[in-house]
Amino acid sequence: MLLTNMDSTLLQTLGSIGFDEKESLVYLALLELGQGTAGEIAEKANLKRPIVYHVVDRLKEKGYAQDVMEKGVKKFTVADPSKIFQNVRTAVDNFKFMLPLMQALQDKGHDKPRIEFFDGKEAVLSVYWTYERGTNVRYVSSMERLYEIYPHEVEAWIDHINKEKAHPGAKHLLPNTPKDREWSKKLVGGNQEVRFLPKESEMEMDFAIVDDMLGITSFDPLFIVLIHSPAIARSARQLFDLAWKQCKK
Repeated sequence: MLLTNMDSTLLQTLGSIGFDEKESLVYLALLELGQGTAGEIAEKANLKRPIVYHVVDRLKEKGYAQDVMEKGVKKFTVADPSKIFQNVRTAVDNFKFMLPLMQALQDKGHDKPRIEFFDGKEAVLSVYWTYERGTNVRYVSSMERLYEIYPHEVEAWIDHINKEKAHPGAKHLLPNTPKDREWSKKLVGGNQEVRFLPKESEMEMDFAIVDDMLGITSFDPLFIVLIHSPAIARSARQLFDLAWKQCKK
């Protein structure tokens, strides 16, 4: 029985995973033959011999066919179908792994917010340093709490803003505690503006509004959520400014 009369489902299945029609015909012909010459494949697949050579070469490039010599005669054979299945499954797994990155790229072209999540001490610290590149910066934070987690880094940052006068006019809303009051003197020395939240206010999280980004830091457990959205950052900045007017210098 010629291959062209076989169940079309086999051809459609191979076509769905990237085989063109002639590749499917040649692969199934060789699968049934076990091994064969170009002439045998051509007869079985109802194709011309020159076309068979080209198709076999494409299958060899994909790793699904190979040459064999039998008594000085060049023949061809194909890989077990399980190899195709394994390759397809690996490709699907790789695509699943890369899917979030592709979706992130897609989101960049839309107006909806882009959200990033960072957890762990080093990842959170790296985000804090990215805030330094901002030009319009507002913080609702506790220097005392940050110092407990990052003592050396906080000292280095304070030293940096005092020497370089970085981010002049950056605004900080701090808890009204003795230790945060001490830190406020160092911030003001670096041309930062500081005001204090009411004493009864206890903020469990830190907030940073940096240009078109809103950062929300949790300390137990330690992680940061970054929301990239001009509209959200603008609204958060307006709320900050309202609170700023009500807080003490």
